[in-house]
Amino acid sequence: MVSSTRGQRVLLTGANGFVASHILSLLLERGYAVTATVRSQAKADDVINAHPEWKGKVDFVIVSDFTSQKPFSTLFEETESPFDYVIHAASSFKFDFKDFQKDLIDPAVKGTTQILESAHQHGGSSLKRIVLLGSGISVLDSFEDMSREGHPYTEKSWNPVTAQQAFDRNDIVLGYNFSKAQAERKAWDFMQANSPNFDLTVINPLIVTGPMIHPISGEGSINESIYFAIASFIDGTHAEIEDVQFPYYHFVDVRDVARSHVDALTNPAAGGQRIVLVSGLITPQLVVNTIRKHFPQLRKTVPAGTPDKVLPEGIHPTGWDTRVSLDILSKGKSSQWGYIGLEESVRDAVQSMVQHKCFA
Repeated sequence: MVSSTRGQRVLLTGANGFVASHILSLLLERGYAVTATVRSQAKADDVINAHPEWKGKVDFVIVSDFTSQKPFSTLFEETESPFDYVIHAASSFKFDFKDFQKDLIDPAVKGTTQILESAHQHGGSSLKRIVLLGSGISVLDSFEDMSREGHPYTEKSWNPVTAQQAFDRNDIVLGYNFSKAQAERKAWDFMQANSPNFDLTVINPLIVTGPMIHPISGEGSINESIYFAIASFIDGTHAEIEDVQFPYYHFVDVRDVARSHVDALTNPAAGGQRIVLVSGLITPQLVVNTIRKHFPQLRKTVPAGTPDKVLPEGIHPTGWDTRVSLDILSKGKSSQWGYIGLEESVRDAVQSMVQHKCFA
C-alpha cells in the first residue's frame, strides 16, 4: 500500500465491468479511497460476492443512467469528502438497439460529456484529473486496407468514419466505431471550451484480453472483446479458423490497461494527453495455438488451423508507432513500462473462464 495515495479519493464509474474491476482492485491495493458507481444494488452485491475481501473498502453509489447529468451532479454535491480524481470506465454499448443515433451515438457522447460537465460545475477545487477509458477504435481507420500495411498509427491519428456512413450501411460496427471516436472528440472539445480546473487523460486500448475478475455467472458474463477474440474459439462458434478475421489485429492485456489508468492519476506527463495501449499482434491462429498448448482438455473444440501461419491469407495490418505513449507511461509509478505478452494474456483469460466453468 502506497502512503502517498492514502486518503486520496477516486470516483470510479462502471465498477463491475471487465476493465473497471481490475482498476478497482489496483486502486484498493494502492491505498486509494474509492467511490464506485454501478447501475443497481444487485450489481454492487455481485462485486462483493466475487471479491469478499473488498467488503467495507468500497463506497458504492447507484447510477442507473450515466447519460444524464443529474446523478453525477448530485454525487459530486453530496459526497462527504471531495474527489481528487475520476476514472470514467462505464460504457453504454449494447448490441440490441433500434436507432443508431438515439441508442448508440447519443449515449456514448452523453455518457462522457455529462460527467465532465458535472465535474466542472460541482467537482470543486480538489479535483485534479479525469482519466477516460477510451478505445483504440477512435485512433485506427475503420476502412483500413488490410491487403497492404499502411503508415503506422500514432496518438495523433483519428478514425475518419462518419455517422452517415454507419447509417447508410446500417452497420453496427461502423456505428460503434463512430460513437467511440465522437465521444472522445466531444471530451476534448469540452476541455477546450470550458478550461476546467482539472485536466483530462484519455487512454485508448486495442483489443483487451486477459483474466476476468468481474462478477461471472457462465458464458453470458464474458465481455465482448474476450468473447470474439478468445472464447468463440472454444465454445464451438468456429469449427475452423481459415476464414475468421478480426476487425483489427493488435491487443493489450487488461492488467496493463488498469495499471495505465491508475498510474495516470498522478503521472504529471499524462495530463492533457491521448495514450494508446498496444502490446503486440493478436490473430486467430496465435490465439488457438496458445489455447491448444496450455489447455489440452479443450483441444476437441478448439480448431488447430495451420500453427505456423500467423496471419490470415491476404491480411497485412497496419502497425503502431506509440513512442509518445510509451514515454508518458514510463514516467508513471511503474517507471519502466513493459507490456504483458499475448501468450500469458490468452492463457490467463482462458484459465479464468475454466475456473468459472464458463463452458460447462
